[in-house]
Amino acid sequence: MIKSLILLYVEDDASTVRSFINAFGDYFKEVIIARTAEEGLELFEKHSPHIMITDLQLPKMSGLEMIERIRQTHPSFPIIVNSAFSDTHLLLRSIALHVDNYILKPTDPYRLLHVLEKVARIITLEKKLHTTREMMQTMIDGIPDSIIYIEPDYTISMMNEAAKEKIEDSCFANKCFNLSQKTVPACSEDGSACPMESVRKTKQPVTLRHIRKDKKGNKQHVEVHMRPVLDAQGEIIAYLEIVHDVTEYLTIQDRLIEETEKLSHISMHDALTHLPNRRLLMDRIEQAIQRKSRSKEMFGLFFIDLDHFKDVNDSLGHSGGDTLLIDVAKRMQNVIRKGDTLSRLGGDEFVLIIENGTESTYFSQIANKIQELFEEPFIINEQKIMSTCSIGISLFPQNGEDAELLLRNADAAMYAAKSGGRNQFQFFSFGMMQ
Repeated sequence: MIKSLILLYVEDDASTVRSFINAFGDYFKEVIIARTAEEGLELFEKHSPHIMITDLQLPKMSGLEMIERIRQTHPSFPIIVNSAFSDTHLLLRSIALHVDNYILKPTDPYRLLHVLEKVARIITLEKKLHTTREMMQTMIDGIPDSIIYIEPDYTISMMNEAAKEKIEDSCFANKCFNLSQKTVPACSEDGSACPMESVRKTKQPVTLRHIRKDKKGNKQHVEVHMRPVLDAQGEIIAYLEIVHDVTEYLTIQDRLIEETEKLSHISMHDALTHLPNRRLLMDRIEQAIQRKSRSKEMFGLFFIDLDHFKDVNDSLGHSGGDTLLIDVAKRMQNVIRKGDTLSRLGGDEFVLIIENGTESTYFSQIANKIQELFEEPFIINEQKIMSTCSIGISLFPQNGEDAELLLRNADAAMYAAKSGGRNQFQFFSFGMMQ
């Protein structure tokens, strides 16, 4: 079947093109090469190929933009993406554009051949809809996707073996159940719209996502491709429904999204205390600056450093020091409000953003509460450990109007508290910079 097809291959890397031609050139009737998306569109209109394989990263116009343009006039044209990119955004856009498959580079030639054979079978099926029933039945039974041939009176005159295996007999019987009985869709568990209704009105193919149950009662996510079969006068003589199970694909997609969210969290949070790290802290400070600049209000930035932390590490080891840092973080989280941000910069340094203060006395009260947290001993390795902290406070906008300056001034105030004897807090003053 592939031998009768004309392939449009869109790839800008010359060595990749040579490798593809060496491996697959003899499989097709003709292979047309395009090095850019613009050239691909031009050759698509000129040669009317049967199938396209394209990369996504192309000069100037991207492969996705080219696919989107083709989909505007040829919504069911077979397109296979062959790309080195596997991020969730590209996968979602490809799904939205209804590409037939997404194959990652380096390309597995056996998998690509399998995909090409599947697409070729579907193309051949569409060309032979008006042939005899026996020939059509033989052909469609070899396709793994469920295929159903529906008459204008909603009678189901043909379905392949895949459809018989996956669909409960009572759902269809002799007619397409929901349209003939005018009831809630029986072929969709989520009440999705019936694609046949859209095709009947527009005479255009349509693809919808449904949730269905197989014979074992398991839910499946499927893409229902419904297209009209037209006679010479352009009137609908039948409907062809092709159902593709995308459950596994969506599972992989959900896993990719979950992993992306995990990586995003890791990049923004401290591994030991799970507090926001410096990167997320700076973003939160910038957000606070924007909010308070609009409201003409103030906020405080607390730079908190544990006193004599090195002694804890020396006496209890680094694991003991880590335990102390975790316990300190937990205690401080118990006294701050939901809208405040506590972060760990590293070592024994913490930074706290307090947004709801209106005058310096309020920030003094917060500093006192933090220091009171250290009055109770910490239990580490069954030992009571006493600790204190030194706190430096800078205020927006008095002590700076950008994140770096506010953080630097709070740090300077903290060192002033250290120099003053530790276990105290100091507000920043410009004399500290001399």
